[in-house]
Amino acid sequence: MKHIFNILRIVIALALLTWLLSKVNLKESISQMRSAHPLFLLLSVITFLFLILISVWRWKIILNARNQHFATGYLTKVYFAGWFFNNILPTSIGGDVIRVIYSIKENNKTLAFSATFVDRMIGFVGLFFFALCASFSLLILRRQTSFLVLNIFGFLILLLIVLILFSDRAHRMFSKIFGRIKIFRIGEIFEKVYATVKEYRKFKMALFLSFLLSLLLQADFALTWYFAGYAVGAKISVLYYFLYIPIIGLLTMIPLSIGGLGIRENSFVAFFSNLGLAETIATSTSLLFLIINFIYAIIGGIVFLFLKRRKEIKKEGYDVTFAQTKPGECKTL
Repeated sequence: MKHIFNILRIVIALALLTWLLSKVNLKESISQMRSAHPLFLLLSVITFLFLILISVWRWKIILNARNQHFATGYLTKVYFAGWFFNNILPTSIGGDVIRVIYSIKENNKTLAFSATFVDRMIGFVGLFFFALCASFSLLILRRQTSFLVLNIFGFLILLLIVLILFSDRAHRMFSKIFGRIKIFRIGEIFEKVYATVKEYRKFKMALFLSFLLSLLLQADFALTWYFAGYAVGAKISVLYYFLYIPIIGLLTMIPLSIGGLGIRENSFVAFFSNLGLAETIATSTSLLFLIINFIYAIIGGIVFLFLKRRKEIKKEGYDVTFAQTKPGECKTL
């Protein structure tokens, strides 16, 4: 059933792309991409790179808070590899699995998982908060209430989840439930993860900085789309990108295709066509973003081929990095 479901996701992604391309003049869209403004095309590529670098920075802050110190260059390679898996696997958590595997120190899988989980959770909070601010801006400036209720509801739900995860009372309640789950030690695993995640409430500054980086990340993501659109002639206010791109990001989390393929492109065309943007230009923008995304995914795939698990420790004020070679053996880099 798992293989059938994965095949179904691939079919859905291809069907959505085919349906999108069938609605527009493909030759005209390709022509627009070929004649894209080089400066704005370059800006789109650069801001996409900053998207990855900001994500690495946020993840490193979360890891450092629990004394899980890794070299920035190493974490960047791991994130690139994760980006590759995010775009080739039927779900959007493939990259998170890679990040967990390659950030395990001293065989502490729970700590590696909790760091990635907290990083993802803060990302969601930042996403909804950013979209909420964009919604209020549209309400104030243009008297539009697009997705305002949805953003408020989503943000409040996420805040509730965060409060539950950091609450001693909630932890005690769930501990009783976990204690009854004996099969495959699932209850014990959940208990360890919950306790480890809850420990992050002690590191308020790290959480706050990560939240600010999440906002910067969403702004950068919206700008990447904006520059891609401007390169092919999309003259739409950047404010709409700040509003709709986070919503599109949420839609791509629905596990119906590979990395949101097809869902992302169709959503962009649907939202921005309603704003008066020609479907051909909207399609050209989405396809251009898709190409840039795949370029970075291919880079991630190449990085993964040469990626080795490393761990970094601090000794007498110096950072010493080790690369694992054979089991039980290491060498200093």
